[in-house]
Amino acid sequence: MASPFDTSFSPTKLMKQLGFEGDQLGLSNDQSILRQGTWATVPSGQLYVLAGNQPIMMYWSHNVALDSNGNFLGRDEADSCSLMLYCEDNTFRMYGAPTGARKTYPVFTLQMTISTLTGAITPSQTGGIIGTTTNNSVTAGGVGELITATIATPGTTLTTATPLNVVVAGVSITAGDWDVWGEVCFLPGATTSITQLAAGINTTTNVLPAANAGLIQSTYTAFVPTAIPQCFVTPVKRISIAASTTHYLVAQAAFTVSTMSAFGTIYARRRR
Repeated sequence: MASPFDTSFSPTKLMKQLGFEGDQLGLSNDQSILRQGTWATVPSGQLYVLAGNQPIMMYWSHNVALDSNGNFLGRDEADSCSLMLYCEDNTFRMYGAPTGARKTYPVFTLQMTISTLTGAITPSQTGGIIGTTTNNSVTAGGVGELITATIATPGTTLTTATPLNVVVAGVSITAGDWDVWGEVCFLPGATTSITQLAAGINTTTNVLPAANAGLIQSTYTAFVPTAIPQCFVTPVKRISIAASTTHYLVAQAAFTVSTMSAFGTIYARRRR
C-alpha cells in the first residue's frame, strides 16, 4: 500500500535535501523545496545584509536552504532561486537569483520592495509593474477598466445650432477616478453647408460643456464637404466621482440647406 508520504523524489535525494537547519518545508512541483521560517533577528549572515540590516520577521525561500545564521547554502536543483523577506520595518522585499548548477550559491538581486500592503507600493524604477501581454480586459473595478458606448453611422440626426447627445443614453461611470473622452464624426448631406462644429463630454444631457471643460469647437466660413464625415476627438476630461454618474457625448453643428447627423463613441478609462 502506498504511504501517504510518497513523493516523486527518490529516498536518497529527499534525505539529502532535508539536511539543513530550522526551516519548515513544502515540496514544489519542480522537485525543489519551498522553505519558510521566522527569525526574531539575524545578527549575521547574508539574509540580514540583504534586508539592509533589518531584523527578519519571516522569510520564504525557493530552491536554496539557509543555515542557522542566515547564510545561503547550495541550490537544491540547477534552477533559479527566489527569496521573500518580511522585515521589522513592515516591508516585504523580493529577491531573485538566475539559474545555476546544483549546489552552487545564489547571488540574489533585489527585485521589489513593498512598503506596506495597505499603503504605497514602490516597484523597481526600471522594472515597474508589468502590463498584460495579450488582448484581454481588466475586470470591473480594476485600474485600467474601460467603459464605452457607441452609436454607429448614420448616427443621431442633428438640428442646426442645437446640442444633442450623440449616444442618446450616455454611459454610466461607476465611482472612482476616470479619464473620459469621446470621438464624434459629423456626417453632412451632399449639399450641406457648415459654419460650426462642436463636441464635448458633460453630465447634463443635451448640453455642451463650457469652454476649457472638455469642449472642442471650430467655426468656419461656410463650406460644403459633400457628405464627407468631419471627425473630432474631445479633450480628455478627468472625472472623479463618489457614486455612479451618467456622462454624455454631446455634439452641435451650425449648418444650412440639407441634413446633418453625428455618430461616435464615448470612452471612460479608470485611471486609479
